[in-house]
Amino acid sequence: MDGKWESWLARWQSAGLIDSATAAAIRRHEAEHAPPAQHRLAIFAFAFGGILLGAGVLLFVASHWDELSPALRFGLVLSMVGFFHVGGALAGTRQPALATTLHAVGTAALGAGIFLAGQIFHMAEHWPAALLVWSVGAAFAVYLLRDWPQALWVAVLVPAWLTGEWGARILSELPDPLEAKAVAVSCVTLVVAYIGATGTGHDANWRRAIAALGAIALVPAAFSLRFAGDYVTRLAETVPMEAVNLPVVLAVAVAVPALAAFGLRGRQAWPVAIAAALATCLVMLDSSETSMRLLGYLIYAAGSIGLVLWGLRERERLRINLGVLGFALTVLNFYFGSLFDMLGRSLGLIGMGVLFIGGGWLLERARRQLVGRITEGAP
Repeated sequence: MDGKWESWLARWQSAGLIDSATAAAIRRHEAEHAPPAQHRLAIFAFAFGGILLGAGVLLFVASHWDELSPALRFGLVLSMVGFFHVGGALAGTRQPALATTLHAVGTAALGAGIFLAGQIFHMAEHWPAALLVWSVGAAFAVYLLRDWPQALWVAVLVPAWLTGEWGARILSELPDPLEAKAVAVSCVTLVVAYIGATGTGHDANWRRAIAALGAIALVPAAFSLRFAGDYVTRLAETVPMEAVNLPVVLAVAVAVPALAAFGLRGRQAWPVAIAAALATCLVMLDSSETSMRLLGYLIYAAGSIGLVLWGLRERERLRINLGVLGFALTVLNFYFGSLFDMLGRSLGLIGMGVLFIGGGWLLERARRQLVGRITEGAP
């Protein structure tokens, strides 16, 4: 049984909610029906082996693709998808980590099979449609398997499909600069919604996986706000823009992260709305003006502090760590962007050293204290 449940059981017993006989019966029941525990080394081996297996299969197919007939190509595509899922089904409850790995690789093979089938039969070259079909397959796998890798596939593929649809459109016609800004704000808001997938009473494995995905994507998504729309804004000076689909883009940009946030946390996702407001303010700033750049740094710092407060409120260490990291990156960006050239090379390097040593020590000390506050009352 999970150590967390053991501590809860002991707390319920000490509070008089259950007696010793009931606690012992619960422990016996869980010991008899719990799935076999997997060592972390085995889990790592399965995950890493699954990645290598999928990459090797795709590389083998790609290297011999021209030598195969169309019928053999299609048969290979179908067998590649079926092989991994059948293997996962055979592993079943006896090897849950192996079954999860094989099913995840099978969903990856599904995507490869969709694109390869399109190439075999010379289908219309609208590649975002393949992402849509892949997303549907991953969603069906979530419904059947309830595995966290399948939920992770859906969390990646659905935004990739929507972004691909927008990207395919701008290849044929230049968008309004507001479209690029709306897409950037939507991406940041969706990432924050992913980070907020966990919380009190919401600690399932698939939620942890989605929150980790959001944590990985947060920094590049947040800093892309400063550059969103600049390229198409410069193009607008010489080339007329098409804004026919602007209302549709804006509606989708608002609806997708809002639905994701509400689906993940319901009314408890209200901090996502604050993140969307801060991202909107950032993307509308004119980076060519000094005062606007300084305001942008303040907004980044406010967002980082907000992440820390959100983590303290819901006792989530990941958000505290992300908030501290975001604040540190904001300070570094401000130093290199506004102060380094003013100080000169030698003083700039000295200041950078002091900033890394002193600032890093202070931030790490603050981070440890904040994390300590949320672990003191943990069961």
